Amino acid sequence: MGHRTRPTAAKEFAPADLLQGILVVSSFGFWAVMLGLMPVLLFRVWLA
Repeated sequence: MGHRTRPTAAKEFAPADLLQGILVVSSFGFWAVMLGLMPVLLFRVWLA
């Protein structure tokens, strides 16, 4: 007999999982942008 996951459980947990994934990606993107721009901003301030 094949085991089938309950669709109700999948529907319940999918949005929370998706939201957590979006939060992780957005926070990673935020830190990547910040770390990428920080040397440029410091260089501009140093030149000014």
